[in-house]
Amino acid sequence: MKENNHVTMLVEQVDGVIGVDTHRDTLAAAAVSPIGAVLASTDAPANARGYRRLLDFAREHIPGRRCWALEGIGCGSFRVTAAIKL
Repeated sequence: MKENNHVTMLVEQVDGVIGVDTHRDTLAAAAVSPIGAVLASTDAPANARGYRRLLDFAREHIPGRRCWALEGIGCGSFRVTAAIKL
């Protein structure tokens, strides 16, 4: 029996990553290519309007398959996670 030892790389699965640094009042985000190039960055308020802005930003800069990388484990990351419905 032959083993399949192929490890799938993120670059094979997504068109980019949206990285978000959450703070109490603001969110800072960057759209990054699968090989790590920063495509664009933005900031937004940490409220419903800001979450919508992040979604629009993600759709504009990585319209295909994307994943999210959220910094922090506090309630800011929880609210972003809920807003993007991970």
